[in-house]
Amino acid sequence: MTSQQQHIAEAFVSLTDTLADGVDPTVLLDRLALHCVALTGASATGILMSDARGKLRTMAVSDGRAGLLELIQLQTGQGPCVDAWRSHRQITVPRLADEAERWPAFVPLALASGYHAAYAVPIRAHRQTVGAVNLLLEEPGEELDADDVALVQALADVTAVSVVRWNVEITRPQDILTHVQAAVSAKAVVETAKGLLSAYSGGDIADAAEALYRYSARSGKRPSDIAQALIRRALTPETVYGPRVPLRSGDRPGGDTSPQGGSVQ
Repeated sequence: MTSQQQHIAEAFVSLTDTLADGVDPTVLLDRLALHCVALTGASATGILMSDARGKLRTMAVSDGRAGLLELIQLQTGQGPCVDAWRSHRQITVPRLADEAERWPAFVPLALASGYHAAYAVPIRAHRQTVGAVNLLLEEPGEELDADDVALVQALADVTAVSVVRWNVEITRPQDILTHVQAAVSAKAVVETAKGLLSAYSGGDIADAAEALYRYSARSGKRPSDIAQALIRRALTPETVYGPRVPLRSGDRPGGDTSPQGGSVQ
């Protein structure tokens, strides 16, 4: 088995590990974003999912620039990720500059941010499209091949099943929407908790996220449960920060694939 094949196998295992301590939908989606970048060579990744009212929300991004572009897609209703969700199909755009008329708000900002190509795949669970994954490339003329896109689609679909089956067996279509909504809500709670931790420490959101995941690894509790406790004041920021020791690579949501990325709500 080559190192790439081993990495792919490890990615699938990490995205189906719903029973491990400290794993919840927000962690699975962070892992998906990191694996997509590491396995395809894409420069950045963003993940959107729909809530119970059919409104897309940002769930994970690999860096701040990708987060800004996901936010633009949400605000304007245009872009590859939005189109993949609406059409239930893959979107392939090897030259973003050619799509300025199609996405007049998204393309100029993407080009200004240094991205020249975009790919998006729908996130599907039990034949329902519940979101989309966006992959962005920086190098002019660089493209993802069909195998890379197919791999991202498989990773996205496996993650979707893990999210909707998290702690429960799904049998009805409405159950899928309920559990996708639970994942969206968990993401919002985690982002609020990061803000509380950041305000307490005086550090940035990335530092707050690291503290949250460090405490999750130390306590064996899910990040969303820790976030809920912080918001209810059943847990103090001081307890979460604890000893300021480096986070081990294996404790990060994406394993040792890359550093923890930021998120935009």
